[in-house]
Amino acid sequence: MTIILCGAVTFAVRYALFGPIGPEHLPTRIRSTQPYVMPAVLMAIIVPSVVLAGDSGDPKTVAPYLVGAVCGFTVGAFKRDAFFLVFAVAMAGFMVTKFAL
Repeated sequence: MTIILCGAVTFAVRYALFGPIGPEHLPTRIRSTQPYVMPAVLMAIIVPSVVLAGDSGDPKTVAPYLVGAVCGFTVGAFKRDAFFLVFAVAMAGFMVTKFAL
């Protein structure tokens, strides 16, 4: 029920701001920034979970998350629009580090 209510509130707020206007009437500056919204939201979710991965501050709990994130970021920087490749490399980096420690 909470997820449904959160979704309804999010939709209502976005529709109230952008629904009546329509995307063709938005200023050019705002329209040019729209492709960056999704990566920014994903980074806002992923970075705290990587940085705050370990509760105890033990490097063995933080290192696999950090290595996976760095591997995924590195591949993503060179191979754009290859989500599954980036995901697979990040998971492989995480798994190798997790089992090596």
